Amino acid sequence: MDHDTPRHFSDQEYALRRERVRERMRQRGLDACLIASPENIYYLTGLDHMGYFAYQLLILPAKGQPILLTRAMERATVRDQVPDVVHVGYADGTEPPAGLQQNLAVQEPWANTAGIPTRDLRRRPPRAPSAAVAETVRALTDAGLAGSVLALDQNSTFLPYSIAEGIMDGTPDADWQDLGNLVDNVRILQSPAELELTRQAARISDSMLLSAIAAAGEGINSCDVMAAIYDAMFRRGGTYPGFVPLVRSTSNLDHEHGTWEDRWLEAGDLLFLEMAGCIRRYHAPMGRFVFIEKAPREAYRINAICQEAMEEAAAAIRPEARAGDVYEQWQSVLNTHGLERYTRHHCGYSVGIGYPPSWSGSGVPVGLRRNSDMELKEGMVFHLMSWLLRSELGDAFLSDTIVVTAEGCQFLTTVNRDVIVR
Repeated sequence: MDHDTPRHFSDQEYALRRERVRERMRQRGLDACLIASPENIYYLTGLDHMGYFAYQLLILPAKGQPILLTRAMERATVRDQVPDVVHVGYADGTEPPAGLQQNLAVQEPWANTAGIPTRDLRRRPPRAPSAAVAETVRALTDAGLAGSVLALDQNSTFLPYSIAEGIMDGTPDADWQDLGNLVDNVRILQSPAELELTRQAARISDSMLLSAIAAAGEGINSCDVMAAIYDAMFRRGGTYPGFVPLVRSTSNLDHEHGTWEDRWLEAGDLLFLEMAGCIRRYHAPMGRFVFIEKAPREAYRINAICQEAMEEAAAAIRPEARAGDVYEQWQSVLNTHGLERYTRHHCGYSVGIGYPPSWSGSGVPVGLRRNSDMELKEGMVFHLMSWLLRSELGDAFLSDTIVVTAEGCQFLTTVNRDVIVR
């Protein structure tokens, strides 16, 4: 590292990431991006904390020093982790200073643009003055960006509507555009340094899953299985993942994103396990089914089909392949075995940096979906999934983290993919 701060990557790596984003900004004619996603803020600056539950924003100008807005109480974290940004802290619950009222256009009852009312009092609730909005508008104005072409992170889960609206109201001369996936499309390609962390996370995932399998059995409470997972996670050097491990049994198996409950495993239960080791916010998800005490006869056939489908999908993964073609390879195996009516929304999705509540970032994951024309590239990492639940032939589930290499698909997680009985 280039300085004595707890940053996870070198200054050169952060500079390269910002330049790649700025190149895409130049292609779109943007003067600055306003980024709210904690994953993208971490990617571009190294800010790694839990304070993103409150409004924070990274202003990345096409030229010059980035500006990071957080609650004022985060100043020590920003000082130690992100020394190369301009930090602007805002106070909790403070109304904008009187001198900023005109800039913010928050005079009651409604904001105006060029003297023309922009809201209908009968249809829209009033927006309360906000220190976060005031400081953001001030930062844009001080940086000479208030009248520029600005892209706003409109799809981020972490940008409150009232704040986004207040920022746009306070900069009536700006040309506002949607940021979209501009940063995500850069971040989806992991560097060698990032891939090393992903490989470490995969080793932790293997240990977590093996610990869960070893803990499972008839008369075991699901809470004990979860405890074994967390014990392995932390003892192997991992940190809290973006999504809690998923532990479900037959009674709540269909709860798509549900997890452990105070339930005792019984003979004949089907135990669903899905989890991700996490190192420095990089994730490596994987999952398996475990049959308690005995597996039904059909489990061996359907698991073989599940494995074959995963292997065919993996064989299609290579640079320049299309995501939709990978899905069709997976589906083709099912069709061959008479499961044409069984389809899924994807057979995998991109993973990497993640903060709660997701290990794939905000919004719907970028997936290996039917009809997707996304081109795969070296350095992309996916959670590859082969899931046959409630199919005509039985139940099977396999998922692993893979990376796209110059030679094709490489599996990073390695736990046995045969039928597991405990």
